[in-house]
Amino acid sequence: HNRPVLTQHFSIYPNHMSEAPVSGFQPQGILMSKALLKQMIDANYPMVEYGKGVWLYDTEGRAYLDGSSGAMTANIGHGVPEIAQAVARQMEKISFSYRTQFTNAPAEELADRLAAIAPGDLDYAFFVNSGSEASEHAIRVVLHVWRERGQPGKQKILGRERSYHGMTMGALSMSGHDLRRKDYGSLLHAFPAVPPSYCYRCPWGKRPESCGMDCAEAWHEAIQSAGPENVAAIIVEPIVGAAGGVIMPTTGYLCRLREICDENNVLMILDEVITGMGRTGSWFAADWAEVVPDVLTFGKGLSAGYSPMAGLLLRAPLVESMRQNSGSAPFGHTFSNNPLSAAACLAVQDYMIQNNVLDNVQARGKELEDGLRALARKYSFMADVRGRGLLWGFEFVSDPATREPPVAAKAVAARFGELCFDKGLIVYPSGVPPLNNAILLSPPLTITADETATLLEILGSALDDFDAAGALAI
Repeated sequence: HNRPVLTQHFSIYPNHMSEAPVSGFQPQGILMSKALLKQMIDANYPMVEYGKGVWLYDTEGRAYLDGSSGAMTANIGHGVPEIAQAVARQMEKISFSYRTQFTNAPAEELADRLAAIAPGDLDYAFFVNSGSEASEHAIRVVLHVWRERGQPGKQKILGRERSYHGMTMGALSMSGHDLRRKDYGSLLHAFPAVPPSYCYRCPWGKRPESCGMDCAEAWHEAIQSAGPENVAAIIVEPIVGAAGGVIMPTTGYLCRLREICDENNVLMILDEVITGMGRTGSWFAADWAEVVPDVLTFGKGLSAGYSPMAGLLLRAPLVESMRQNSGSAPFGHTFSNNPLSAAACLAVQDYMIQNNVLDNVQARGKELEDGLRALARKYSFMADVRGRGLLWGFEFVSDPATREPPVAAKAVAARFGELCFDKGLIVYPSGVPPLNNAILLSPPLTITADETATLLEILGSALDDFDAAGALAI
């Protein structure tokens, strides 16, 4: 594949706290709209023309290896003809139906399939448009369930200090992402209450082999402080994504959270919008964590980016509480259970099963892990390689001995992301100041061994340049 070096500077990452873009890019023969609002308003983004597999091509013919699947979304890569064909067939039948007037076959089948592969008694599914909406609907579900059970006072939802559950107001209230929260002030609830399970930077200064799992016990303390009679649920990502750059939980952490919830009569929401649908090598992270949450949210990889679709899985007792009381579930959205999006999701699942994609995740994930660890041995400023399946991250540090992070104002992760982008590799800068120093890698689950080697080659080249330029002084 052609991977020419870009000479223009693009500021493609929001919230990176660096200076404004300094040069422009105008695809030849295509007029950039003055009406389309961009994330960075005056930035000049390259215009994508098409994608094929793990590669994206702009209108200038430049190729980019999609090392982050966009935002951890394009799980089976771009331009898969089977998905386009399935969507076209569904469009010939019905593209939209309203859920209080009709049900539809694709949504019914998708719900059955997800319930079949979900752990435990997560037997019911409901579909929305995005991960943020899934988080919002999870709030409404747990509040509705406690009202149905005669405990309307249980209204608080506790989250973690370093987390991200979406940009809608309720989802952001549950998120410990200070950078994205800061503009909304009193409109948000102060739900984040507990430090993350973050072994590399343990808030208690302990080591995993002898920690006593204080990160889990902090949940018990937070629930007791709020009053169990007031707490409806806790929400956690099994692996912290955008807010931390793939922060892995210590062994047994999620199982202990399940126990704490049961001890305090609190529901457990597991946010698998990133980790679900094969990203970590199994259909859900709950599988390898050996935990069954009360509510499991999913999105992104569900449709692999071919159509907007996300949703929730609910344990049977929650639905029974609704059935035996009001007989109704929380109200949905106009496009909930959309047949066209559901057809796209079914086609993505078919493709994954027929092509043994989960096996590929495990094989390519080991190659990516080995390559990242080799690079970390070469570059002292590259620390704490962590992840599972095809979801990996690492941090930049100023001092490997003290684990001192770079000065937040340098925005080193965002700058490194731009350097990779210029070389034809897309990575995802992660973290929240003062720890905005992490890089997330999540290529399509269909990446080949050769493409994994190419990803590591370009990443290594970017690290070479980063080092030569003074690394963290860049």
